[in-house]
Amino acid sequence: MYMKELFVKHPLSEQCVALTTTTALGNLAYQVDEGKDVKEHRNLLAELLFILPNRFTYVHQSHSDKVMKVTPSDFGKGKDSFEDGMECDALYTYEKGVPLCIFHADCVPIFFINEKASLVGIVHAGFKGTMKHVAYKAINEIINNEKLNIKDFKFFIGPFRQPKSFVVDEIAKDTIIEAGFKLAIKDGHFDNGLANVMDLRKLGVKDSQIVVSDYDTVSDDRFYSAYLKTPVGRLVSLIYLK
Repeated sequence: MYMKELFVKHPLSEQCVALTTTTALGNLAYQVDEGKDVKEHRNLLAELLFILPNRFTYVHQSHSDKVMKVTPSDFGKGKDSFEDGMECDALYTYEKGVPLCIFHADCVPIFFINEKASLVGIVHAGFKGTMKHVAYKAINEIINNEKLNIKDFKFFIGPFRQPKSFVVDEIAKDTIIEAGFKLAIKDGHFDNGLANVMDLRKLGVKDSQIVVSDYDTVSDDRFYSAYLKTPVGRLVSLIYLK
C-alpha cells in the first residue's frame, strides 16, 4: 500500500502545497548514487504537480544556518546539479507555483507559511544544523528583513528520525546540552523535532502555530533513512504557494 504513494502531503494551509516524496518515487538527489535516474524522478514529480521542472528551486545544502529569498532569477537553480543549487539550508519566497526543495533522509524538514503575507518557506535542520540553530536564525532573519509578525506564521515539522530511533552517546549529549537543548534529551534519546520547536518558541511562536508529524524515517518504509536502513537515496521535501 505504501509503495503506491509517490509523496505524502502535509496539512499546513489551503494556500500552499507541502509534501515529502517517498522511496516509491525514488532518489531525487544528484549527490548520492551518482545521480542515477534523478532527472527522470524529478520530471515525474513535476508532471504529477503540473509544474514545469525549471520552476523547482533546490538548495546546495551543507548543514549551514543560512537562509535565502527566492526571486524569479533563482527559479530552477539546482535542477541539473547539486552544486548549482542555492547556497543555504533554508528558502522562502512570495512567488506562486515555485516549489522550494530541500533534500533529507533523517533530518528535520520544517515547512512554514505566513498566510497574511503570502509567503512560504522550508528549513533543512539536520543534527548539525539544529546545533547551529538554523530554524531560529532563518525565521528571525525573515521576520526582520520582511517586517513580518511571528504570530502570523504556521509551521509543520515533517518526517524525521524520531527520538525512539535516535540514541545519543556522551559526546553528542554534551553537544546538545551546550547548544541549549537539554530538554530534548530523554532516557538517552534525542528529539530533534522538539529541539527545533524549542528554537521556534524562543522567537515567540506559540505551540498552537506548530504541528509536529509522528512520521519516523527510520521505521517507516516510505522514507529513506541514513540510520540503520542506510539505503541509497534522498527524499525531497518541498513547499509552494498555490
